Amino acid sequence: MVTDSVEAEEPAVQEKTKPAGELSAAEILSNSKLVAHGMGSIGGLTTPNCVESFLAQYEAGIRVFEVDLRLTRDAKNVLRHDWWNASWQNGIDWARIPTRDKFLSEKILDKYTPLSFRDLLLLMEQYPDICIITDTKFTESDAFFLQFDAMLADARELGLTYLFDRIVIQVYSGNMRTALNNIYPFPHYIYTLYQDETPFTGTKEDLEKKAAYCAERGIGGITMSSAWWNPAFPGIAKKYGIQLYLYTVNDAAQARQYLDAGCSGVYSDSLTPSDLS
Repeated sequence: MVTDSVEAEEPAVQEKTKPAGELSAAEILSNSKLVAHGMGSIGGLTTPNCVESFLAQYEAGIRVFEVDLRLTRDAKNVLRHDWWNASWQNGIDWARIPTRDKFLSEKILDKYTPLSFRDLLLLMEQYPDICIITDTKFTESDAFFLQFDAMLADARELGLTYLFDRIVIQVYSGNMRTALNNIYPFPHYIYTLYQDETPFTGTKEDLEKKAAYCAERGIGGITMSSAWWNPAFPGIAKKYGIQLYLYTVNDAAQARQYLDAGCSGVYSDSLTPSDLS
């Protein structure tokens, strides 16, 4: 018998059905040469991760967006590269980490609209032809478990877990990829080398080891700084059936050089498809 003192449980959110014909992240990536770094620049501001930069880049033909994710003080995910710049949002910096509501209430530089991960999912639902590459920053498992648990909670609350098929999870080590598989069977991964627990040496032999590991573990690609560029690297990636991306490239001629040499794509703050024509 249920008494008046027992609150009724909230009904579970019904998972929405993936629309027929919607492409996966891997399929969208295969048709894209550019990744908008931090959702692309706007008004001279890099890595803004805001609504306005997304819309400008989308209008210019970009379909792959790298987003930076940070935890708020109430353990929610929001899109922000770091907390150091105190001028971006009123009352928010590294010493004053906001709640999600506080973060969303403050315009970036008083004019750009910030986003939470929850907002990003709704944006992805509205724009079914885009995919996302995450940059979650944290490498310690006690931090990234909190972060990815919060991401999954947002998706489940919205009934949008199917959208993870359009999200490429960036990992910083093999151990991170192993741990994340204990949270959720994320279908798409990319390995970045800038925070690897075994520092990348920049040699062909070292990339061969990384590429072989990715091929063995089902990681679809590697991304690295363009400072490590070696013309032999695309051939190594191709040998193991993985994609190779470089960041951050803002010169069109240089981007075309990397792409012509066999790179799958480049991350850029400002380049658009018309720049590569």
